[in-house]
Amino acid sequence: MILALALLALGACKAKIGDECRRSTDCSLQGERICDLSNRVNGAGAQSSNGQGECTIEGCGRGTCPKEAACVRTYGSDFLSVACEADREDIAIACDPETESCGEDCVQSSQPGAALVCPPRNDCKPNEICLPEGLCADEITSRTSCRRECKKDGDCRGGYECRRTGSDGVYRVFDIDNPTDDSQVGICRPRA
Repeated sequence: MILALALLALGACKAKIGDECRRSTDCSLQGERICDLSNRVNGAGAQSSNGQGECTIEGCGRGTCPKEAACVRTYGSDFLSVACEADREDIAIACDPETESCGEDCVQSSQPGAALVCPPRNDCKPNEICLPEGLCADEITSRTSCRRECKKDGDCRGGYECRRTGSDGVYRVFDIDNPTDDSQVGICRPRA
């Protein structure tokens, strides 16, 4: 009986994703949730070194976060500096010399009887991808984490706002079961 009550109490101590925290034990006593202190917000909703972080789960995959959260991949904005063309990075596309779709770079395709193609661009390094906003991002330094899902600002705590993923180096994690799904989601992020 005492053991059952202790286990019930441990389950009740688990904070939701996005809740305020100062240390990881504020999020979970089992250790599967951590306190992300990279964006501390004080009681007035302003960024402050004395503020509180948010509870999260690191290293998630699509569909592995609790119901109040979505799994997102974040690329370090400090490294988003090399420009690229998302629709041509590592991809050859059809070339039309009359419209100059790729300038004077049209070449004959290696496929027999195929038309001219624009050769693939290779602006990004092998360990990088070209994000839709046209910047190379390092896959090695990116991280995945569960973040509070939202539909409007009121779904987020003070100092946070509801913003769509799909820009600024923050994207919904790829769905391995549905590779063409590039849908984005609203998550609570510190006010800009």
